[in-house]
Amino acid sequence: MDSESEPTERRTRLAQLWAALWSAIMGRLTPRKVHVRVRRSGAPAADLPMLPPPGGVIPSQRTEEARARRSLGQPPAPSLVQDPETVGVQPPWEGGAVAPSTDVETVRPHLMGALFDIQDACESPADYAFLNRLIRMLSLDQLDLPPFPDVAWQLDTLLRLGDPPLVRVVKIVRREPALVRRVWTQACSAFYARPPNSLDHAVARIGFDALWRIGMSACVHSEVFRVRGFQDQADAVRRHGIVTADVAAWLSGKKLGAVYLAGLLHEVGKLVVYRAASTTTAVGLPDRELVDRVAAEVHPSIGVLVAHAWKLGEETAAGVGFYNHPEQAPDPFRATARQVQVANIATHTATLSREGQDCGGLMTLLEFQGLEFDVARTIGKAHEILDGMEQQPDGADQPVLDVVE
Repeated sequence: MDSESEPTERRTRLAQLWAALWSAIMGRLTPRKVHVRVRRSGAPAADLPMLPPPGGVIPSQRTEEARARRSLGQPPAPSLVQDPETVGVQPPWEGGAVAPSTDVETVRPHLMGALFDIQDACESPADYAFLNRLIRMLSLDQLDLPPFPDVAWQLDTLLRLGDPPLVRVVKIVRREPALVRRVWTQACSAFYARPPNSLDHAVARIGFDALWRIGMSACVHSEVFRVRGFQDQADAVRRHGIVTADVAAWLSGKKLGAVYLAGLLHEVGKLVVYRAASTTTAVGLPDRELVDRVAAEVHPSIGVLVAHAWKLGEETAAGVGFYNHPEQAPDPFRATARQVQVANIATHTATLSREGQDCGGLMTLLEFQGLEFDVARTIGKAHEILDGMEQQPDGADQPVLDVVE
């Protein structure tokens, strides 16, 4: 029995030895698992072993590479941009004057009295002569002004018919070279890919409403308002009037009519003052501060006289004379005066903001009473019109085809 058990025991010991040897071999081939305790801060315990990083790469480099890979194709992080600083200025509409009435027989004596008072305080011969010329110009029943352009009246009559034939409209436009030039300039603006190939094409491109506005604005582009020594001021008045007219017409919802004319001419009295101030006589030009003060104080009253002289109607006269204080306007025309006032403030606000100046127009319009309108869109409309004017090319540099017969 002992002889039979001996082989069995040998086989058992061999099996145990083979199992131990196999376990040792597998232990060398299988990598160790290292368990690292992590604190709440996310850093491993300092007393525990760490696996070394791969050769040639340090942790900081790997982190930067991972961040760089994640940033590929990602938009840049938003950042705060500081608005450019603006300079506060006196609101141009504050302390604005108002006409005493829309009746010529009431306005003229009141205006003459104010001008005589200013003249009595003049000390220099040039200032006295300036007031003398202005008084003489305004004291006549028929103002020394060019008549309202006949072409403008003919366009007004024709375009109010609804949808007149293009041939008849172009025939009227051809009669006035200055009108043709302005139509062509607008048709060549940056809004269009190429210039028109004929005057008919130019008129069709800008449309009848824009043509009517160009025709009506011809009155402020008259040669009589080319004033030596005050041309920059006169050009600023014309530009401001055109923008104000477009904004006022947009507010009213009427592209044609008295509201546009009131906005266009609300400062036309200043052009009359600048014309009287311009001279080539030996006494020379008057003091600029005096001219600006006279223009600010009496231009609404002069505007009423001009509106009647050009037979533009009572509503236009009221919008011109009372735009600074609409509550004093006659009841039927109070809305017109308010629309011109809002358009005037919005135009000043947009113009000055482009020069980095803040006149407080936004807050003034937000507090405006008596007219429902969107303040942001109104100021935006003024910016839109100014953008369009800036994008128009110089008419003198554009070839005009088919201008006159």
